[in-house]
Amino acid sequence: MRHFSAALVMCLFVSLSASQVFSQPLEPADQAMAEKTKDSYAYLSWASVTFDLSAGYRTDKLNWHIAGNLLGANPNVRSELNWSGLRIYQLKLANRTVIKDRVYMRGYLNYGTVVSGSNQDSDYNGDDRTQEFSRSVNGADGNDVWDGSIGIGPRFSFFESTMVVCPMIGYAVSEQDLNIVDGYQALTAPPLTTPTGPIAGLDSRFQTRWKGPWLGVDLFFSIPDAGAPFSKVGVMFTGEYHWADYDAEANWNLRSDYAHPVSFSHEADGSGYMAGAAILFEIKNRWGIHAGMNVKEMTTEAGLDRTYYADGATGDTRLNEVRWQSFTFEAGVSYQF
Repeated sequence: MRHFSAALVMCLFVSLSASQVFSQPLEPADQAMAEKTKDSYAYLSWASVTFDLSAGYRTDKLNWHIAGNLLGANPNVRSELNWSGLRIYQLKLANRTVIKDRVYMRGYLNYGTVVSGSNQDSDYNGDDRTQEFSRSVNGADGNDVWDGSIGIGPRFSFFESTMVVCPMIGYAVSEQDLNIVDGYQALTAPPLTTPTGPIAGLDSRFQTRWKGPWLGVDLFFSIPDAGAPFSKVGVMFTGEYHWADYDAEANWNLRSDYAHPVSFSHEADGSGYMAGAAILFEIKNRWGIHAGMNVKEMTTEAGLDRTYYADGATGDTRLNEVRWQSFTFEAGVSYQF
């Protein structure tokens, strides 16, 4: 990861240098008009700073499964948990900054509350999810998620800045604090002796963290002087490829043989992508409105699941895979300084 980060920094340095050469220069008349516009409408002559505040609706899915041992066998899927239909309402604060028309920076921080969802926990004695001996169907609500990201790169403008391309490098962190409540034991078979029916007192938690660098690109297409009340109408496309260190901790509150508050943990390396699109309307008094959507998917390689027992002992097994999928629609207002 250290050598990879150094390579990213080198790529950024080369790109920033190239932007000075290949980005389309302004003609003298256009340059004079741009300077006049900056003096009249911008607080900063050397930078354009835009803040966005958005409200959004988001749906998430999270799935992970472990094997019976570190070799990935006995059986190859021992236990599997799946959260689906997680309905999340979130707020997002974002920033886009352009410095000297050459350097582009983008960042955001969002926070969301999980209002509903479902969970299924299944255990197996046979390979390939056969000989299922336990299945509980549960609810998920009342906890939260948050995400943060920051990136930087050169800005290349073409066709009188109606098309802008910004290759970027960045770093992102995402966390999910999920719970398991309203439990119902739907299936029981030997060796399990738990009766089917409601699970009293179930209130388990599972907390994940995905963090790491990304490479991406932002594309802007705009129509200037779009007519009252808009000074510009634009479309923005975003694509990112992520590398992530994944870790998680769980508290299985009804397992007296497990330690608390950390009953088991996960560690793995992962990767994935994020893609988004938005439409932007700039109003002549610096305000704007926007709406957009994005999708994100992250998947880990095989990793480590470590269980912590109440007597102080630990047990390790193979974490086969973790998969997280997310879709967000959001809309909000913008203000340009």
